[in-house]
Amino acid sequence: MKKSRGLGAYCAALYAFLYAPLIVMTVYSFNDAHRNVVWRGFTFKWYLTMARDADLMRALTTSLELAACAAAIAAALGLLASYALVRHRPFRGREGYAALLDAPLMIPEVALGVGLLSFLVRAGFELDFGALACAHALICLPYAVAAVRARLASSGGSQLEEAAMDLGASEWRAFLKVTLPLAMPAIVSGALLAFTVSFEDFVASFFLAGVGITTLPIKVYSMLKFGVTPEINALSVALLSSTFVLLGLNAWLSARAGADAA
Repeated sequence: MKKSRGLGAYCAALYAFLYAPLIVMTVYSFNDAHRNVVWRGFTFKWYLTMARDADLMRALTTSLELAACAAAIAAALGLLASYALVRHRPFRGREGYAALLDAPLMIPEVALGVGLLSFLVRAGFELDFGALACAHALICLPYAVAAVRARLASSGGSQLEEAAMDLGASEWRAFLKVTLPLAMPAIVSGALLAFTVSFEDFVASFFLAGVGITTLPIKVYSMLKFGVTPEINALSVALLSSTFVLLGLNAWLSARAGADAA
């Protein structure tokens, strides 16, 4: 009994350590004072100030567009890579190919950012929106591959594909009519994860964002140089709420995919 109480107290202290800063940040986003030093009353003005900040909204729009492009690229490539790994017979270099897909998770992001910057500059590519979107897609690709690969491996779709082809469907038609609908929850789930990872990425964006491209993390970093204001707290709370919504949607889609597979 004492051991159980001790474990409960330890867990409570751990969660308090992790989430207390978020609670403090949320509370001070409604602080009427300009600095987070004393509490001077409740207000929503910092959320209005955030919404009226043209530069901040421009950076937010850039990050949303960038994350959407990166998620779409990662989802498409993740589907093709997962299909090759799961549906086709083992081929030479298969394990190395699978490990290469997971490499962005293991490579330090600073090293990855420097490497991508060196490659793009030496190859003569401009550091524009397209280059940054492709770099983000590379970073997000392992998340899309993991979601879709697990779905294809557990759904039993290979038997359904074979049945469809036995009934006269071509391999391409079986893919469109059988495999793609079965994999769609995982594709959306992987795309949501990729969107979240791309949206919050700072290191790769810091190295690869060209002139005139300012993502939201870079904009927040520049604002933090002048101190943490309630406007930054309000922005952080809005982003945190959006992240929880996306993660909740991802969990629901993953549960639905697991239920369909069962």
